[in-house]
Amino acid sequence: MSDSDSLSESYFENEKIKISTSNLSGNLDVIFYKNNQNLQKYFLQGVQSGFFYINANKKRNAKVNFIDFSQTEILGCEIFRSNTKKIIFVEDELFEIIRKCRLANTKNIVLINSSQKKINTELNVINPYQSYLDYLMSIDLNILPKETILITDKEIKSTMSYQVTGKNNIEKDISNLFEINKSSNRKKDLERITKRKIYQTPRFRNDIKNIIIDTENIKIKRIIPAFEFNLIFEPQLYFLPRQLDLWKNKERQKLNIRGLEHPVLFKKNQIFNEGFSRLSINEKIFFSLGFDSLLLMGKGINYRFQGMMGTYLKKNNKIFIQPEKIGL
Repeated sequence: MSDSDSLSESYFENEKIKISTSNLSGNLDVIFYKNNQNLQKYFLQGVQSGFFYINANKKRNAKVNFIDFSQTEILGCEIFRSNTKKIIFVEDELFEIIRKCRLANTKNIVLINSSQKKINTELNVINPYQSYLDYLMSIDLNILPKETILITDKEIKSTMSYQVTGKNNIEKDISNLFEINKSSNRKKDLERITKRKIYQTPRFRNDIKNIIIDTENIKIKRIIPAFEFNLIFEPQLYFLPRQLDLWKNKERQKLNIRGLEHPVLFKKNQIFNEGFSRLSINEKIFFSLGFDSLLLMGKGINYRFQGMMGTYLKKNNKIFIQPEKIGL
């Protein structure tokens, strides 16, 4: 990837997010179980912003009803069975309720599964935490499993994954992964035996051609310097979504890496104000998901839709959010 392809501040300033046209022709219910979680709050704010955006130039506005299920539990499953279009924000409180209601599949309902539990339902589902590892490897055939390591701070059962342990020990984690510590120990042993100072760059594993970074709590901007610290420049670095946040000035740096990212994290849009830049990555993601989901329902979930998070594509009852490719 050349410097001209690298992400930079000028790229962030010049590129704008493209949003598909949408029209909310009828009323829509947003059903949630109120709690004090920030992600729910920002999701609902995103829906509200999407409503104002979609109806800005219309004389006759449709209504969006925000329904707190904790206040309407007496209605039970019936609240989900009306003909009104519905966005259901599923967290732990609503997870079992949705499962027991056994709702029929319909294009008028979409579930936002923020519970991180697998929902066995025929309803249309968007999973904000979906994995993009298989998708990345399907679009870049140079990423061979036997030559690739996934660096993560999540608990992932995979023979190709390597778990980093903490924010303060990344350099050591990378050194251990590439067995630099073994090379350094051999060098020390030779110096002790020969009683001479040996000047050489430590050797490291050369069977790792590709590094895929998929972390949640440890930022990619913390991991990349750990490779530089250990003088490891040869492997190709890839990143999966929810890693970059170029809204923050201190993170606007050239990144000579490849990967996938949601447009909202590296492109600007005039509808967001300066306060949006101060949100965390997950808060930006859920705000954007709320915004997109309303416009998606207005356009129709069976249609291709381009929004803040990327391109929404429906396959069976799963709605896949296709992020943008960077350097691929």
